[in-house]
Amino acid sequence: TRFPAPTPQARGAAMQAFEASPSWRGALQAHLNRYKRFPDGAKPGLVRVAFAIDQQGRVLSASLVASSGDARLDAEALAMVRRSSPVPAPPTRAGSGLIRLAVPIRFDR
Repeated sequence: TRFPAPTPQARGAAMQAFEASPSWRGALQAHLNRYKRFPDGAKPGLVRVAFAIDQQGRVLSASLVASSGDARLDAEALAMVRRSSPVPAPPTRAGSGLIRLAVPIRFDR
């Protein structure tokens, strides 16, 4: 499903809320990590994923921004984001509508 690109103001508000709210950022990262599974046969690595959420924290879409070099880790990172829905709702200062984020997902043994 394609969603309209956020306006520069909405994108800026979402990033400001993400950067200015360490407690929400920490809660979001901790929530995502609870759904992480290390794929069999994979080597440790870092995947960067982008995803869109609504004001209730429902994950609406997810995509790969930077590959780990291991297709198993990349697929798991995307699946993890989808499994984790809903994520903690964003702070109200993130604006209304669709919020896009990009986060690193580190896979360690």
